[in-house]
Amino acid sequence: MRAMDQITGKEQKNHVILHYLINNEINANWNGLQKSLRILSHVPNSEDIIIECNEEWDIEPDGLIVLSKLLARYIEIDCKFIKRTTPNRILCRVEKVSIAKKDRVSPRYTITEEGLVNVTNLVSSKTIIEANMFNIPTLVRVNFDDYKKKLSLKSGEQVVIDVFKSGLERKFEVAKSSQKILYIADYTKLESFQTNEEGFINFEDDVDDNVEAIIKQSRDKKLKSELLIPILYTNEMDEIIPIGYFWLQTKENFISKDDFEYYKLQLLEMVERIKDANLIKSLEKFPVIDVSSTGLKLKVNDSRLIETLPKQKGILFELVFKLQTPFRFFARIAWAKKTADGDLLLGIEFSGRQRAQSEKVRFEDNLELIKQIGMSPV
Repeated sequence: MRAMDQITGKEQKNHVILHYLINNEINANWNGLQKSLRILSHVPNSEDIIIECNEEWDIEPDGLIVLSKLLARYIEIDCKFIKRTTPNRILCRVEKVSIAKKDRVSPRYTITEEGLVNVTNLVSSKTIIEANMFNIPTLVRVNFDDYKKKLSLKSGEQVVIDVFKSGLERKFEVAKSSQKILYIADYTKLESFQTNEEGFINFEDDVDDNVEAIIKQSRDKKLKSELLIPILYTNEMDEIIPIGYFWLQTKENFISKDDFEYYKLQLLEMVERIKDANLIKSLEKFPVIDVSSTGLKLKVNDSRLIETLPKQKGILFELVFKLQTPFRFFARIAWAKKTADGDLLLGIEFSGRQRAQSEKVRFEDNLELIKQIGMSPV
């Protein structure tokens, strides 16, 4: 992990780009996808640049592009996509320029002895699951459909299980953004629209304060109860993602607390099924190129993982020092790059999760051993 100096002034940022990077080959990363390109030109009196790829690059509007180059120091540039000027030229706005300090926060030590340090039992995701999915993964759609049928049979009324889409009523937006549940036990009672219970939406405060009109409308529609539950998926980096919602409005029966608990447990079960179906575990051993107290560089030659890993935020794996009990890590994928012979190099940063003191000491002892047997810091 590098300690970085931030350059925020417009003139200083432009100086770095104009004097060191114009017309030089530079690495680019967008959403885990890697390209080699060049900065073609700088737009005068602005912080905009035009980058050029050898081929068309399918980047979505407002995407963040991270450019990087190793000169005397490592340079990283965060750019905001503005527009495509030609099929292979993109206008970007430079938002941040970072230059590595002289020394790394944690020295890296190159592994030269084959098999000395490996990664194995690598667990990753087959499909990237996000809050705003343009293409809904099959494993998500299949489970949504299965549980929609199952819970509709249970309720005797039509259950909706779907992803959040644009154009939905405000209550859906509130459920997504707050990750809270909307439960109206009885449409005829004002208190059903008012709650201070943790984890629940207060309809009157957060959705619509004209409750009397809502109650009148519910009589016209013959509504009795309503339940709206955001479906929350926790990814490999412990980020909670609202991937969809469960929605039920009843006309025949009231939704009881027991009904509510049943639906909630069923949705938790559904999410676990999606997780299990989405995880893939590789038992192969992948060589570690270098290692430090904060991360490592890994080489992967599995064709399936070469395609999926660059798109992911993080992975779970076991780090094995030769003849030692493995260390189990959650880690963030900092960068990914393909080599000339088709292998994938990954920059891995260990997550900040707390580890037992004995594990920390044992890990540091292994690093110290590597240093003692002659590995040179880089």
